[in-house]
Amino acid sequence: MQGEFPHFRRNFTLGVLNGTFFMAALAFLAGSTVLPVFISKLTDSRFLIGIFAYTESFGWLLPQLFTAVFLAHKKRVLYFYNGLSFIRLFLFGLSIASIFIFKDNYLAILISFGMTFLVFALVSGMAGVAFTEIVGKTIPLKKRGSFFGSRMFTGGLFAALAGLAVKVVISKYSFPYDFGYVCIISWVLMLLGLSVFAFVKEPDVRQSLDKAGPAVQFKAALKIFKDDRNFRKLAFSRAWTNTALMAIPFYVIFAVTALKAPEWMAGIYLTVQMTGYLGSNVLWAWLSNHVSNKLVIMLAGICRIVPPVLAFACCYFYINPYLFALIFLFIGMGDSGVEVGYITYLLEILPEKGRILSIGLLHTLIAPTVFFSGIGGWLSQALSLKWLFAAVFMTTVISLIVSSRLREPRLRSS
Repeated sequence: MQGEFPHFRRNFTLGVLNGTFFMAALAFLAGSTVLPVFISKLTDSRFLIGIFAYTESFGWLLPQLFTAVFLAHKKRVLYFYNGLSFIRLFLFGLSIASIFIFKDNYLAILISFGMTFLVFALVSGMAGVAFTEIVGKTIPLKKRGSFFGSRMFTGGLFAALAGLAVKVVISKYSFPYDFGYVCIISWVLMLLGLSVFAFVKEPDVRQSLDKAGPAVQFKAALKIFKDDRNFRKLAFSRAWTNTALMAIPFYVIFAVTALKAPEWMAGIYLTVQMTGYLGSNVLWAWLSNHVSNKLVIMLAGICRIVPPVLAFACCYFYINPYLFALIFLFIGMGDSGVEVGYITYLLEILPEKGRILSIGLLHTLIAPTVFFSGIGGWLSQALSLKWLFAAVFMTTVISLIVSSRLREPRLRSS
C-alpha cells in the first residue's frame, strides 16, 4: 500500500476532512430544499427556481473536459487545484455580498447572486477534474469506496446538523438576511475544506499523455467516447439518472404550497435528506469495496424511483408535512448512491494513461442534464406538479433499465 500509494493514510485523512467540510458547506445551499425556497422568494418562475437549484452542479461539471485537455500531460495537478481555491472563495464571497448590498431589490439580488454564483461554480468545476485525478493517484481501487463513503458519512453528519441550523436561521431572521447568514456559514466551512486539501502529498502520475495542443487532446477525448462502448453506456446511464432532477427542487415547493408546510420545514427536510444520505453511504461504500460498483448504481436508481411515486400519491391523499419528509430520506439515499457508484465505477474502468481526459469528458457530457430541473419547472407550470411527478417516475424507470446494461468490470467473462 505504502509503496504503490505513498502517504496513503495522510492523503486519505485529508481527503475525508476536505469532503466533510465541503459537503457541510454545500448542505447550506442544498438544491433540493434551501435554494428553491430562497429563489421562490425572489421570483414566481418555476423555470428559474429549477435552474438556480442546480447551478452549482452544472458549473462543477461543464468545464471539466476543457480543463482536462490542458492538464492531461501534467505530472501533478494539486497546484492547479490550490490556485483555484482562492478564486472560488472570492467569487462566493461576492455572491454573499450581493444579498446584503441589494437587500431591498429582489431582482438585483436574483441577477447579481446568480451571475457570481455561476462563475464560482464554473471555477469549482475546473478544480473538480484535478480533484478526481488526485484521488485516482492517491487512493487504491479497493479503498475508494471507503474513501468516498467516509467523506459522505462525516459530511452527511454535519449536513444533517446544517439542516437544523438552517431552520433556526430562517425562523429567526427576516428575508433576505436569513439566506445571507446561511451563506456566510457555508463560506467558512468551504474555507476549511479547501485549506486541508492543500496539504495532500501528490505523487507524479506514472503514465501521462504526451504534451500536445488542445485540439489534439480534444480529439483524443472524443476517440474515447467513440471507441469505448461501456464508457458510452455509462454516460447515457448517468444522463438518464439525472432526469430525477426535474422534480427534486419542487418537492419542497409542493410541501409549502399544497401541504401548507411552513418555510422553515426546508431545514427539517434537509436534515432528513442528509440522514438518508448519511445512513445509506455505509452500505454503498461496503458494496463498492467488496461487491460491485454497478450494483451501487442500480440500487441508487431504485431509490430515485420512490420520491415521485410518493409525491404523486400525495396529490390525491393529504399527508402531514412531517410525514412528507420520507421523500427526502429517499432523495438522500439516492444522491449518496449516485455519487459513490458512478465515480468509483468510472475510476475502476479507466486506465491511468489518459484517465483525466475520460473524467473530464464524462462530466462535461452530462453537465447539461442537471438543467432537467429547469425543464421540470416548465412542465410543472405548463401542466401541474402531479404530472411532473408522473413523468419523472417513467424517466427514472428508464434510467434503471439503461444502467442494467453496464458491464460488470469485476467479472472476467464481461
